Amino acid sequence: MYDRAVTLDRIGEKVSDGLLRMNHWAQAKVHRRTLPALSPYQEEIISELSRDGVHVTSVERLFPDVGSKILNSLARAASYIAAEGERAESPSMKRLAASTDLLPDELLKSFPDLYLLGLYPGILDLAEHYFGLPVAYHGVALRQSLTNGNQVGPRLWHMDSEDFHVLRVVIYMCDVTPGGGPFEYVPRHSGLSYKAFSGIGGITDERMRSVVPEPQWKRCFGPMGTVILADSAKVFHHESLQVDRNRTVAMIGYSSRRPKGMHLAMSHFPVETLKPALLRVVSPAYYPHVFDWRRSAF
Repeated sequence: MYDRAVTLDRIGEKVSDGLLRMNHWAQAKVHRRTLPALSPYQEEIISELSRDGVHVTSVERLFPDVGSKILNSLARAASYIAAEGERAESPSMKRLAASTDLLPDELLKSFPDLYLLGLYPGILDLAEHYFGLPVAYHGVALRQSLTNGNQVGPRLWHMDSEDFHVLRVVIYMCDVTPGGGPFEYVPRHSGLSYKAFSGIGGITDERMRSVVPEPQWKRCFGPMGTVILADSAKVFHHESLQVDRNRTVAMIGYSSRRPKGMHLAMSHFPVETLKPALLRVVSPAYYPHVFDWRRSAF
């Protein structure tokens, strides 16, 4: 009886996903006609996302008019996180299995410009063209990953499940070398899916190696200010293990405003809890990206 119930639930989920996918496709067909033209560089990014699933750039190139200001904010935030991370019980940090994250309320208080970076018009335009749909902003996380050797959480290979397409922007807040936990992925054009992995449990390096030879994995090294844009719902990716040093990053995320995993999409930033603080820093023009798409009932 239990197996039958599970099977019916899965069938219902597939039907629901199929209907939503059709809705996205129909809406995108109309919505794309209303969008302004892309710049040649934006077209290059979308081409790489569509083919490989990843595009690597820099803060200065992606945010040309505010790049130096953003680099200064990232440097200040990295220093703050490093210092707070050394404290046994920092009131500003949340300890997870593989990392230490700056708490969202502290982020808004001390580094509001890094939250607002996710509402930069050029990035929103890029995401809207890529999805072909109105964009939901998931928020930003500032994270220090530690050299503790545990392949857990985001260090396991995975594809994100918030939506059919998820645009993830990862900004290195320190120099990331081969031993510093670079973002690693299998290119989208490989066609790799979860069907390639037998059994259950997380996909470790060993399991990935048995399906995709390691020379086909791509690693993203770079100095502080390197930016990785990825369709993290379409490429297997992970944070490789930190061996030589900790790694600090800012992570920004987007989906459509009707994501298939609404609860997961909402979980990245506690907008409802921090709404008064957000209303002080977010312009009303961006309310549809931040507030209006969220649904409180499940």
